[in-house]
Parts: sequence; structure tokens; C-alpha cells
Amino acid sequence: MNKKKILLGILIAVWVCVIWGHSMQPAVVSHGESGKFLAIISRFVPFIPNDENGMFIIRKAAHFTEYLILGTLLCMEFCTYLKGLWERCLNPLFSGLFVCFIDETIQLFVDGRSGEIRDMWIDFAGVALGTLIVLAIINNKKGRRY
Repeated sequence: MNKKKILLGILIAVWVCVIWGHSMQPAVVSHGESGKFLAIISRFVPFIPNDENGMFIIRKAAHFTEYLILGTLLCMEFCTYLKGLWERCLNPLFSGLFVCFIDETIQLFVDGRSGEIRDMWIDFAGVALGTLIVLAIINNKKGRRY
């Protein structure tokens, strides 16, 4: 195994721990963390209100972003040894779906949190976009079209 592959595997494991770590935070802690981001972002992005609607936007954007990064990392990992387009696409998608399923399940057991299907869809959309971005870059570099 080469060092890049090992490093990428470690990075994926660490990122999954970050995602699941956020899910293990009680609602009060998570809400406070989101509130800090909202206070900063609402200064620079005027259309995001500094209220509960803005908090909703920030929280869902955080879900999407966490999983966009995960999808990117997973696709980079699978693209190093899988040759077919379907395998390169489906393996990161199903792996990401598994992570978000566990993520929402964790939240069922945390004070003030709940697992939501809506969040799974947002998470999965992030994984899908991350996967598509990596596949587009890789295929563009190779000059191939599928």
C-alpha cells in the first residue's frame, strides 16, 4: 500500500469521527456552536437573517458541507483502485449513505437531538455532489468522457 492511500484512509476515518462527534453533542452545545457561526456569517452574507430561520440555514448548510467533504474523500479513495464508472460512483455514494444513516441514528440517543430523514437527504446530496466533483475532475484530467 502506498502512503497516499494510507493517509487518505486515515483522513476519512478522522472526518467520520468529526461528523459523528458533532452528532454526539447535546442540542444545547450544538445550538450554541451554530449560533456562533450564524453571528459571523450574517455579518458578511446579508440575506441570512440572524434569527431562527438563519439558524436553520446554517445547520442544514453544515450538514451538507460535512458530507460534501466526506463524498470528496470517499471518491478519491475509491477512484485510486476502481476502474468502472459505476463502481467509482456507487461505492462512495453507498458508503456516504451508511455514514449518514449511523449519524442520524446516533442523534436519536442524544439529549435534545433527533434523527431526521430530511437531514439524511441533505447529507446524501452532499456526498453525491462531492463524488460528482471528484469524478468530473478525474475524468477531465484523463480526457475521457463517459
